Amino acid sequence: MNNKQVHIWLAGIITGSLLAAVGCDETFEPKGAYQERIVLYSILTTRSDSQFVRAYSTYNPSGHNPLENSADTYLRNATVTLTRDSSTTRLTSAIVPRIDKSRYTDDITAYMAYPYRIQPGSTCRLNVSSEKGNVQAVVEVPSKGDILANNPFVLKEPDKYDEDISVRIRHSAVAQGYLVRIILEFETRLGSQVTRHQEEIPQSVLSGGGIAYQFEYPKLTRRDENNRSGLYRIEYFTLDAYKTFLVDLKSRYGAITLSGATYVLTQVDRNLYIYYNLVNGFQDPFSIRTDLPDFTSIQGGLGLFGALVEDSLRVSLR
Repeated sequence: MNNKQVHIWLAGIITGSLLAAVGCDETFEPKGAYQERIVLYSILTTRSDSQFVRAYSTYNPSGHNPLENSADTYLRNATVTLTRDSSTTRLTSAIVPRIDKSRYTDDITAYMAYPYRIQPGSTCRLNVSSEKGNVQAVVEVPSKGDILANNPFVLKEPDKYDEDISVRIRHSAVAQGYLVRIILEFETRLGSQVTRHQEEIPQSVLSGGGIAYQFEYPKLTRRDENNRSGLYRIEYFTLDAYKTFLVDLKSRYGAITLSGATYVLTQVDRNLYIYYNLVNGFQDPFSIRTDLPDFTSIQGGLGLFGALVEDSLRVSLR
């Protein structure tokens, strides 16, 4: 059979299958079998001394649109605990203000541990017991990282130098992803009144020609799997982006006085890194994928239990 005959043969099979499907008397039902599951969402973080766990049950909408559900299905009267080493803390019920009430009009019901400081390098276990079942999850919290400012003098007087701004970091072998940011601190004056401001410095700038430009900011980056020996690496912020950023600040605020900068290293565990990348889609300019694979770090349920650790260093620019 030659290539032309093969193509005709395949076309015939496909056409026949489509006709058979069209002629079927059975009604198509896009909804599969429903099974109620517990859903948890919690990110332990060193940013705060309060830790939150959101606990829900899944729901089965009457129609085919899940957005028609307008009432939160949070778990009531659940027993929620966090265990670290041999210490167990029971979380209490808390009400958190909901910013967007376009779909749900009530505030968020969650479970809170306060005061509860996350220890970098520890292992935490989450347990939830309720009338709808019991679930648990475990997270390895990244250990403390290091962040060093190589050349903060460039931030203070960028016109005197021709080198990019560089930051030296060392991250945990447990961290799956990391993010480096620089927050510039500056002041504006109106008469005798001084106002303090903070804005993040872009990592690079894309010129669109003329005065048009687009800032690019740091993105969550996967840790190099080979870097398990605690070696330092260098992250760069281009001098061109910083100079353009200062011009933009002055166009918006007028005269400014630089006061300082805070260098921030954020590390996330494997669970949070995978979840972040799935939610934000395939981050490349050539992907046309629209699927969203299922991911859960909850044993016996659905959802996310992750950890985020931050280290920072402030330098004066006065």
